[in-house]
Order: sequence, then structure tokens, then C-alpha cells
Amino acid sequence: MNAGLLVLRLVIAVIMVGHGTEKLLGRAEAERFFAAHGFRPPRLMALMAGLTQTGGALLIGVGAASELGVAILTGVLVTIAALHLPNGLDGRKQGCEYELMILAGVVTIGLAGPGRWSVDGWLAVPNPGWFGVTAIVVGVAAGVAVTGTRIRGNDDEPTPAGSGRPGPAAGTVARRDRPRSEEHT
Repeated sequence: MNAGLLVLRLVIAVIMVGHGTEKLLGRAEAERFFAAHGFRPPRLMALMAGLTQTGGALLIGVGAASELGVAILTGVLVTIAALHLPNGLDGRKQGCEYELMILAGVVTIGLAGPGRWSVDGWLAVPNPGWFGVTAIVVGVAAGVAVTGTRIRGNDDEPTPAGSGRPGPAAGTVARRDRPRSEEHT
């Protein structure tokens, strides 16, 4: 079980650190994305998304303060899944299946703990089951709260690039002919 938790933690860390640092290094593009999807102020939201994705992923990856990492990434992933949810489940249509799979891994770590092969394990940090459950609940509440603060636009607004094509429906992630990695987290 410890080996499985280690693999799960490392895979989640690699994916989410990649997304987080992408936002931190490409802040102008991230700001445009957040502005287009109603997050205000977009500059602060891009910075916070980059920091929370990177920080939460690093905590989970090394298994230190694991419950904090679980709460952070749960909040991030709930917010991202909410953006994709109106498109359904199918990832080929910008649905939320990718986010739900990562969220399932984060919730698994929250419920099982980080395992013995982690900083928390090496330091013998107590892990009563309710810590993980509390972290998950706090993360879901934070994600719902952030999602609820979005300003929903008009369905007829042009895309941010000004192409003249109708923009995405309020609250959805646009389905575009570009790689899904550019639309994720």
C-alpha cells in the first residue's frame, strides 16, 4: 500500500506542479484565461491558482502536511471541474473527466493518508481519519466558494481574441481546436 500511495502522490505532484508553474511563468496568458471565465481580479486569481497548484502538489508529492495539500488541491480541482462540468464528462469535448480523475486521487490520499514513505510517515505525524475527511470538506467548500464568486458573462459575448464567433456559454470552458493541455487547470 505504501508503494501505491507513493506512486499516486508523485504522479499527482508532477501533473499539478506542471500546471501551477505554467501559470506562474505564463502569467499574461493565465490572466486572460481567468478574465475570460469571470474570475476577478484575473491577475490575482492567476497568481493564486499557480501558487496553490504548485504548493499543494509539492506538499502531496513529498507527503508533508498532507492534509493541507489535500485541502488545497481539492479546492483547486473542484473549481476546475466546475468550469468543465457544463461540457459533460467526455474529455474530448472539454468535459470534466480529467479533473475528476485527479480529484479522486487527491481524495484517496486524504482518506488513506500519505503512507509510511512520506515526510509525515517518517516524522510519525498522527493521521486520525477525520483529518483527511476534514481536509476534503474544507477543499470542496473552498472550491465551491471560489466558483461562486465568478462573474458570469453574456452568452453572446465575442471570444477574448475578438474573433467575432460567439463565446462560450456562461460558466463553461470553450471547446476549441487546440490541445486540451492548454485548457486544463
